[in-house]
Amino acid sequence: MRFCIWVALLALVFVGSGCSKEKGVALEGMVSYGGEPIDVGTITFIPASGSGIKSGGLIENGSYKVDAKTGPGPGPHRVEIRWAKPTGKKSKNEFGEEIQKRQEGLPEKYHAQSTLTAEIKPGKNVIDFALAK
Repeated sequence: MRFCIWVALLALVFVGSGCSKEKGVALEGMVSYGGEPIDVGTITFIPASGSGIKSGGLIENGSYKVDAKTGPGPGPHRVEIRWAKPTGKKSKNEFGEEIQKRQEGLPEKYHAQSTLTAEIKPGKNVIDFALAK
């Protein structure tokens, strides 16, 4: 039994040391649509090479921040931005609380068919997106 545990631990050490994930970089910036900050949304950075891991974060009150630990690697990226726009309608959740109904508020050219790009440099990056209506 003890032998099996040591073999498993040794395997984890070799696997962990062999997987040298490219170091991510920190990103932050502002996102607006038609001159107004996006209140709630998401931003995703997708490596343009087609290989690599997507990364991103939440947009709150027009700003986003992605730390280096979970950030994308340097290089060109396609960017997808989604906005959970309030509809003006309300509903109740499973706890009986009244919540604002939301739906996608941006055209597909900013998410599903995104034409947005970003060139991510090593180190901290500040990249703003002023989206036109």
